[in-house]
Amino acid sequence: MVTKRTLYSWVLEKNVRWQALIVLLVVATVGIRIFPLELQKRIVNEAIGLGDMDLLILYCLLFLGAVLLASSLKFIINLLQAFIGQTTLERMRRSLFAHILSLPMSFFRTIQPGQVINSLINELASVSGFIGSAVSVPLINVCTLLAMGGYLFYLNPLLACLSFVIYPLQIVIVPKLQKRGNEANRHRVNVSRAISGSIGEVITGVHEVHGHAAFALENEKFYGQTQQLLQANNRMNAYRYGIKFANNFFEHLGPFILFLVGGGMTIRGLFDLGALVAFLSAYSSLSEPWRELMDFYQLKEDSLVRYKNVMAAFDVVPEHLLVPVDRDVHRFRGDIELRGVTFRTPEGTRLIEDVNLHVRPGEMVALVGFSGSGKSTLAKVVSQLMPYTEGQARIDGNEVRTLTKLDVAENVGMVPQHPFIFSGSVRDNLLYASRSSAANGVPGFITPDLDRIIEVLQQVGLFLDVLKFGGQAVITPDDKPELVERVLAMRRLFRQRYEGDFLDDIEFLDPDRYMDFGSIAQNIVFGDFVERRVRFEEAHRHKRFVAFLGEIGLEEELVGFGASVAKATVPILRYGAQTPELYAGSPIPREEMEKYAVVVAELASRSQAELKAASRILLLRLALNFVQGRHKTVRMPENLKERLLMARREFRETFARSGQGALRFYEPDLYVESRSIRDNILFGQPKPGRPGAMDRISEHLVQLLIEEGVLESIVELGLEFQVGSMGEYLSGGQRQKIALARVFLKAPPVYILDEATSALDNASQARVQNFLKAVRGRHTVISVVHRLDTVSHYDRIVVMKAGKIVESGPYDELMAAKGVLHDLVAKA
Repeated sequence: MVTKRTLYSWVLEKNVRWQALIVLLVVATVGIRIFPLELQKRIVNEAIGLGDMDLLILYCLLFLGAVLLASSLKFIINLLQAFIGQTTLERMRRSLFAHILSLPMSFFRTIQPGQVINSLINELASVSGFIGSAVSVPLINVCTLLAMGGYLFYLNPLLACLSFVIYPLQIVIVPKLQKRGNEANRHRVNVSRAISGSIGEVITGVHEVHGHAAFALENEKFYGQTQQLLQANNRMNAYRYGIKFANNFFEHLGPFILFLVGGGMTIRGLFDLGALVAFLSAYSSLSEPWRELMDFYQLKEDSLVRYKNVMAAFDVVPEHLLVPVDRDVHRFRGDIELRGVTFRTPEGTRLIEDVNLHVRPGEMVALVGFSGSGKSTLAKVVSQLMPYTEGQARIDGNEVRTLTKLDVAENVGMVPQHPFIFSGSVRDNLLYASRSSAANGVPGFITPDLDRIIEVLQQVGLFLDVLKFGGQAVITPDDKPELVERVLAMRRLFRQRYEGDFLDDIEFLDPDRYMDFGSIAQNIVFGDFVERRVRFEEAHRHKRFVAFLGEIGLEEELVGFGASVAKATVPILRYGAQTPELYAGSPIPREEMEKYAVVVAELASRSQAELKAASRILLLRLALNFVQGRHKTVRMPENLKERLLMARREFRETFARSGQGALRFYEPDLYVESRSIRDNILFGQPKPGRPGAMDRISEHLVQLLIEEGVLESIVELGLEFQVGSMGEYLSGGQRQKIALARVFLKAPPVYILDEATSALDNASQARVQNFLKAVRGRHTVISVVHRLDTVSHYDRIVVMKAGKIVESGPYDELMAAKGVLHDLVAKA
């Protein structure tokens, strides 16, 4: 396992050629670094001492060339170090991630997601620095020390000996400090990991925090944890900076000795000046490799601590092999047999006990029982998601615990009650299981095509949802010109056929008619912004738009209308019961009520012309956002509607003269790029509050999509709908439909449904039941059922109580026996 590997095992794996190249570059670099030191001596003694300008220029150029070459080689070595470190880190992360995914489900009930993330991303990151430098840094610095030390002995053996006196002290003191620093760092890592896990837990359960107003409790807990981390960091930093202080002191102690002794020898004529300069340069060059060795030692110890902590956290043996070795994946018929199967928790609690059950290939079996009776546990045992502790569980005679994960995945399709939906598109989630089979190279597996996807979408009741997603897609003529042309054709057909039928359900766009379900700002513009981020709600902030209202004399009229709306609405909101229903049809939102109350008070003592500028802006905003069909507190005067229709025509003329392209006016023959496909077909908007209106509209839209041959194109767009993080943009029923479709698309021999239809409406539930009836005899079905009105068509009902099977047989027989199932149905 990857967790058993040592940190050093990563240094050479797949890096031998690169490390060998580094060794060659290191040898060349060390040799070149000696050359400038000798040149310094000759520059002082020969070129300067003899006054030879030509020789001085030659030596200086050679010096510069040597320094430049050595620096270039060091730059290449550093790049190689970083490359080796990062590529090895990537392999390490992949290996550890693959290992983590293979761990037993029980492991994930004891570890927080934050700890896994922190270990993979943060704690392993510093390890890459050590791996990249594990060969080069010790080699280049040890070689440099030996080369420089040899050169020092060549210049003066006495001074050389004095230079090395301090190093034994440094070797004794610094490692002791480092050892304690490592212990402090290990403690810091453990505290940091615990905090990461705690944060992950709180964020995951933040709904409970809000539900119980546990803000003070969680803040107090987090404060205590941060205090522990602060103390751990302070302790670690004390040792870290103590080590740096010791290294810095020893680094400057050497020059003190050399200046004192070497300077005295030079003054007495025992040592020439050029040799002293070269000696001091060589000694100063010793400090860098020595410091790098100390830093490397500290990096090594820190990396070892982090690496061991990470690997220890995941040092768990997987329960099953992932893929078969030296054989193909098993292909089962779906014969399932349980003999004396028992599952105990680590604490010894029995969730299921001595279960004996034989499900024949193609048989449909319903598992029913009281809550906590062991139904879901039994389903998870068969699907290898929970390990049984006693007995035998076999599929086609093969013991479940000996099968690989791929064997079970290809033969058993498990749909849980609360399925997980991954970030990405609907298509990504539907084909998750199928793409997994393809990625595993399963022989004979064919990825479902669009026709098959549509078929399954209809079987689980998700087809209309996907069509809705596709209809809500926003496209442009540049992206999909053919589809845009078809949409415009459908717009004409829809108006011709259904305009009269849907006058009560849809407000069709008409340049000569006021839109009751559009705001005043939308009625004036009668178009949409090309950039969808521009919002009509902020029209009062648009200087050119407000200037236009002033030019045509409409600004004062709208401020006055806003005042009428505020006067009528504020008393209702202030004295009414503060419920969501009160604000549902209000033109003033709850958070703005106090602001408008101040404006209404101001209106009581001032005329409209005397209002403050801020109050006028609030009233103009209120008027521009007023929607006659939704805001019922004030009825808009008919003469104002006529005035707004005139303003609409004037606005179009003014905008056309400006030559700007930020707006697209509504035209019967033009596609509105900022609106969805559905809105473009309707060329209007559904009126709210009409029961069943959208179903009637959708039915006719689907018929048009089929006639125009674009149904598949809309489905394709719907399949690309982004579901959000963990499917946050989907309802509970849609999540279950996707999970069912995901397994049905793969069509394994065995379906195990663990209350997989609990969130579905009756129509979708019926569709799924019809599908199960259709596969009877070809697929084995074990379904944990919560709705007892759906179990009558199963071949056999298995009733569980307290972890045991207490009844088993056809529905009619068990009901006639008036046993446990009869009681369950009676209480349902």
